Amino acid sequence: MSTIVVMGPTGSGQSTFINALVPPKSSSHVRVEHSLESETNEVRHIEWVNDDGIRIKLVDTPGFDDAREGLTNTDVLSMIATFLEKEYKAQTSQITGLIYMHRIGKIRMGTTLDRNLGMFYKLCGQESLKNVVIVMTMQGEASPEEGWRHEQELLSNDSLFKPLVDGGAIIRCHDGARQSASEIVNYLLGKDHATTQIVRELVHERKSLEETAAGIELQNELRARLQKHRRELELLEGELKSATTPLAKREIVGEKNRVTRALVKCNGKRPVRFFLIIDKVI
Repeated sequence: MSTIVVMGPTGSGQSTFINALVPPKSSSHVRVEHSLESETNEVRHIEWVNDDGIRIKLVDTPGFDDAREGLTNTDVLSMIATFLEKEYKAQTSQITGLIYMHRIGKIRMGTTLDRNLGMFYKLCGQESLKNVVIVMTMQGEASPEEGWRHEQELLSNDSLFKPLVDGGAIIRCHDGARQSASEIVNYLLGKDHATTQIVRELVHERKSLEETAAGIELQNELRARLQKHRRELELLEGELKSATTPLAKREIVGEKNRVTRALVKCNGKRPVRFFLIIDKVI
């Protein structure tokens, strides 16, 4: 069986891509995301046999920017790593493709894209880039000229798509139709199987999750966010002390509650060692 893993930011069209690709009866339980709210809060997969008789497992994963309560980036990394490790050890299927979905014109060029792309790169590793397709979606939301400029910006930036393409990844557009989705999958089915970097680290190098490149990337990102939120709380505390009207105080308290919730989510359900490593340096 050939396994293709689909990743990307929330709202980039992962479930839509899957529904366009597989037979309708097979995709009945894959929910389509019509907004930027994630519909995927776990690693899910669907299996079917294509027209050439090849059995395919297509894997849908949550993004590293899910805004819902109770789901942290640590949870997402753990779920994806656990799935990839189990797949490798079971030897019932092989990873032949890794798809990174990018929604033209909707995903911010800053933190959200950087976070998801950075984690994708650390999970896959340099050696797996030949098995990667970057899929551009939602072309109808931008003119051809805007789409071209957006793509060129991504390709020319050393912190975005350029290192992936230089390492062997390709870019393809998906217009929502089954044909374009099938062409992308058929390209990946022609590739030799890949062993992702995080699997090599967990299985062969016997590293713990937080010792992997993806784990270190996540620790660095969490550390920066914790420091940012704590600075915000200190500033808000000062503003609250100097506020002179009830309205101003209520607004500041509301903002403090928002930042506190973000801070709690960062600390969330992270493994104990993650907490200790990050908390020690703050």
